[in-house]
Amino acid sequence: MNAVSTWPDELAFQDADPRRRVSAELDLGATWRWGGSNDAWRMAWLRETGELYVCRADGYDGSCTDVQVLAVVTREADLDRVLDGWRDRRTDPDGLSWVLGRVSPLAVAV
Repeated sequence: MNAVSTWPDELAFQDADPRRRVSAELDLGATWRWGGSNDAWRMAWLRETGELYVCRADGYDGSCTDVQVLAVVTREADLDRVLDGWRDRRTDPDGLSWVLGRVSPLAVAV
């Protein structure tokens, strides 16, 4: 995983930048996987910060741990272009590698 930045959980992620707590969020699903792992990951994009992030989906209560920002994409139109076809990839056994390959050129330190 080549995350730009990481946090132990969503609370720490939100505390690090209060805009994250109030930002509108584009939900990209919670069925993402890394190859060789059964862990489900949720992916979302925050409009206020432009951060595309994933977090390990820990249960039915909606909690997440291991928050990782993959890239900063400031415009939703750019996100749509870069992740074109994501709906077809979100249940792939290694769908997150596909995402990382698409967004790695956009990665910016947070």
